[in-house]
Amino acid sequence: MAKKVQGSFRKGLLSVLLAFVSFSLGMLVEAFQRREGITGWTLWVDNIAAALLLGLVVFLYERLRERELIRKLQVIELMNHHVRNALQPVMYLPYSQDQEMQLDTIRDAVQRIDWALREILPGHEVEESNQTAARS
Repeated sequence: MAKKVQGSFRKGLLSVLLAFVSFSLGMLVEAFQRREGITGWTLWVDNIAAALLLGLVVFLYERLRERELIRKLQVIELMNHHVRNALQPVMYLPYSQDQEMQLDTIRDAVQRIDWALREILPGHEVEESNQTAARS
């Protein structure tokens, strides 16, 4: 939870800083242009070009975020598929009388879910090693 708040604060601070830098650069360029005697339509064209450039930067950033979100949703979809498939045989265990087969089925389902967690979810091994180090 603290990381989420910290991340939101950092993003907000970065947004404000980017707006301030953009405003400052715009004012510097405009002051330079006025000092050089550039007025009228040239100032308008410069301001429009700066706005278009900033819009392009925001557009590209949003496309990057959208791609990342789609990638995360695909990982969630794949995890859902693997976990459901691993749990499918467990649903029918109450109808089986063979206790050893029940244990084997549960063990197999746990191993398949564990495999999916290790192989599909990125960063799982890093988190696991960090937890192991924290326990020591």
